[in-house]
Amino acid sequence: MLRSKKACLLYSGVALAVLASAAEAKESAALETIVVTASRHETALQLAPASITVVDRQELQLRNASDLADALTAEAGVAITSVGQTRRGISIRGMPVEHTLYLIDGRRISSSNSVIAHSDFELSWLPASAIEQIEVVRGPMSSLYGADALGGVVNVITRNPGNEVHGELSTTATSLDDYKGGGSRKTTFYVAGPLVQDTLSFTLGGEIFDRDSLASPDDSQVSLIEGRESHQGQGKLIWTPDDKQQLSLSYAAGKDDRTNHKASRSSYYTSYDDIDRTQYGLSYQGDWQWGQLRFNAYQSNLERINSRTSEAEPRAPQKIEDQVVDGHIGLALGSNHFVIAGGQFRQETLTEARLINRGETSAKHTNLFLQDEWQVTEPLMLVAGVAVDNHDDYANEISPRLYAVYQLSDTITLKGGFGQGFRAPSLTELSADYQVLAAGGRFWVEGNPELEPERSKTYEGGIEYRDNDWAASARIFENQLENLVLSICYTGCGITGLERRSYQNIDESRIRGLELAIEHQLNRSLELSLNYTHLDTIDLGSDTPLQDRPEHSANFNLAWSPLTVLQLRWRSEYIGKQYSGSAGYAPDYHLHHLDISYQLAKNLTLFAGLENIFDQQLEEKSTLYSGTEPGREIRLGLSAAF
Repeated sequence: MLRSKKACLLYSGVALAVLASAAEAKESAALETIVVTASRHETALQLAPASITVVDRQELQLRNASDLADALTAEAGVAITSVGQTRRGISIRGMPVEHTLYLIDGRRISSSNSVIAHSDFELSWLPASAIEQIEVVRGPMSSLYGADALGGVVNVITRNPGNEVHGELSTTATSLDDYKGGGSRKTTFYVAGPLVQDTLSFTLGGEIFDRDSLASPDDSQVSLIEGRESHQGQGKLIWTPDDKQQLSLSYAAGKDDRTNHKASRSSYYTSYDDIDRTQYGLSYQGDWQWGQLRFNAYQSNLERINSRTSEAEPRAPQKIEDQVVDGHIGLALGSNHFVIAGGQFRQETLTEARLINRGETSAKHTNLFLQDEWQVTEPLMLVAGVAVDNHDDYANEISPRLYAVYQLSDTITLKGGFGQGFRAPSLTELSADYQVLAAGGRFWVEGNPELEPERSKTYEGGIEYRDNDWAASARIFENQLENLVLSICYTGCGITGLERRSYQNIDESRIRGLELAIEHQLNRSLELSLNYTHLDTIDLGSDTPLQDRPEHSANFNLAWSPLTVLQLRWRSEYIGKQYSGSAGYAPDYHLHHLDISYQLAKNLTLFAGLENIFDQQLEEKSTLYSGTEPGREIRLGLSAAF
């Protein structure tokens, strides 16, 4: 306990000291990063009305991110947590992984983690080659995006084609040096450009990824990490009739095959998951001096077939289908107001054999929203928004938001506000027809049509500093959650095979936190960054901390470019102790990594790296960790541009 407090004070003191020194630095014009997720239109990062982080394409390539969990590992306020079956999910500010909304260019993707146990299928919808940047908004955004955005939003922005035909091809291989298996191979490509100059253009990206199953050091017949083979592709056709309008047709598809070796109470078996997903859509955008217009019509599909060697017949597939039409208009009303009004209609359908009567359930979601960005004075902007959502089984849900952005100077900005969010129970949680034998046959779980929506209230405030050489921020926040859905035993409790549970609204929780972040260009060749997150969580029903939330976490990067063609980067992660239930706390740990980028020729770059340099193995440290670390990993890759 004392060591954790000292670590907290140390990281906080260092961060605040650097923040203070940055505030005294010479003010100068900052290079602007443009984001869209916080307000649904292009805004400079410094003025965006939210706590937002951007991960760009160069970072994805340098780190060789295979999914969104890899891409966001080092971001403040973001925790990569286990969802079981060796898979991971993204928790924002300590919120459940189901409270993170995933988007592609502002379009929802099929939410599987609330209806399929141990699902991480949201994390790899696109090949990395097609991604321009990833925007992460921390805090509820239901006032703009409707249900499911209680914790925050992860919006994947795809690349634009440009004015000339260009592309790239890259390949990467990794190998673990201790255990047999666990190595991976990845090949990606991207090509884009005009078909008809200034009128018709295209983008096309693809990826092949293969990772071997990694055996547990304690039992070679059990997977520490599942095997995975995936093929993904994404394409877009863009028609630009004039310099103010654009119409695009997009299509993305992926196929994932997972292999997981497991142990039951009496035998060993292998579980196979075959996942197919697609999203296709039509989008329109217009930008004029008076405002903007956006429209999307799209459909996302995900199908998962699970089979096991211990069963004579394969299980029936689970299919999730989302059909969505959304749009909004943004108007400049006078010189001080920019108003956005819009809505969304969404039909969500689940086909699942364990829905015992019809085998299918669906729900309609209707959303209307209104937001006003009011430039009260030259330095002060107020953002007020409200959304009204209607679900088949509920009355209207109202999600208000009020946020303020105040520029103390060209480089110092104050931000803060209040927002509410909600999540309707999933189709399985809400269905009276749903029942499943879970946890390896230990108990039955049933749906409950009487559930109330999960709701949250969030308060936050912070200060940001940004100039050419410095970027620093400090934020505090509080999340209040109610009506969280859990499965609760009501009969046969503790009797294997006879215990029955149903979903109930029982939990209320409170999460308070602090986020600190610093980036500094020390000189032309040396750059450092540091972020720190503190979480103080409590389940108000049991008066215990929330499980698997590190009390302290920090990330440190030091990048050195001794030559214009060479970049070396040291990365360190610190994960503090985390509550693991009645068994106690999983201890803190730290990981260290090395990334290398070397430009062999004008269009040819070599990438290399060493993950988990000191071969930290969590299984040897404690049995209380929910996740795992595979050990030391060597990485080598090559990228060619044309």
